[in-house]
Amino acid sequence: MAGPTIVRTQRGAQHIALFLAHWAGGHTVSEEEIIRRIVKARQEAHATAVAEAGRQAKTAHKKATRLRRSADENGGLVPAQMTALATADFEARRHDAALSALGEFTVPVLDPGHVKHRRHRIAAWRCAILASPVAGMLTASWIVSGNVFLFSVLGGVGACLARGDKSFNLVVRAVPAELVAATPLVLPIASASVVEPGEEPELAPVPVDSGEWRDELRLYVEHAVAHADFQGRAGVHVVDLLNGLQESGRYLGFTKSSFPAKLRDAGLPVTGISIKGDNQLGVRCDQLTKALGHSPRLPAHLVPDLTHDEPSIAGESTPFQSPSPATRQTA
Repeated sequence: MAGPTIVRTQRGAQHIALFLAHWAGGHTVSEEEIIRRIVKARQEAHATAVAEAGRQAKTAHKKATRLRRSADENGGLVPAQMTALATADFEARRHDAALSALGEFTVPVLDPGHVKHRRHRIAAWRCAILASPVAGMLTASWIVSGNVFLFSVLGGVGACLARGDKSFNLVVRAVPAELVAATPLVLPIASASVVEPGEEPELAPVPVDSGEWRDELRLYVEHAVAHADFQGRAGVHVVDLLNGLQESGRYLGFTKSSFPAKLRDAGLPVTGISIKGDNQLGVRCDQLTKALGHSPRLPAHLVPDLTHDEPSIAGESTPFQSPSPATRQTA
């Protein structure tokens, strides 16, 4: 009776040891998940830097505008205010340059060393977690009583005996869905399937990009920029374009940091644009005109009706005055 019990306990101990080694070594985390977490951390740091630069630039522009308004109302500025105005202009230019230098977030190229280093950090943290109860048990045995060590050993042997021949399923966990949604620019890593001898490997179908999404996105941006140009604005911010799309249930996996790359993939120009003192990435009307080869067109239901009910006097006509800043500049 003792022989089979000992064998069962040994096998249970082997299974538990393999499971703990698999977990503590960080092998439950896939390479794709590690890459996505690294990219997400850098993307969040980039978004924080862009937001901070934009906030400081907006503050400096407001201060300079307030001082200029005070100069117009009071007929000039005192020396201290002139110094403050020069400083505000300098800070505004500096933060605008920082915002332009930051640009859009691009996915970094990670080598295997980055993944290995992150896995080692995960393993070190998990090993520390496993060592904590052991250290606590030894400390309690030394300070309180040796029976703590005895009962702990008996509990471990009982766990091994209960496990017996039942092995653990040593697998890699799936990448969390929220992490995939937060890093849409990272391509998924296909898992290699095992091919039995004599079998032919199955080739995965290669998706073909029909380009329909590109045409739809370009048309949407053209209509949005044309509407902004008609209202007298120089363009549309990226965040406003994305909000309009997400309200209709499209591009839900994108953020204001990742969406500019999608716009550039569609051949749309993205650059810094200031609208009502708010300097962010956006699509300018003049640059979109060059990209499209024609001025952005309004959708049919937004085109203004220029016909008049009353017949005009012969030889007299009133041209339509467009509120577009680009039209007024060329006029």
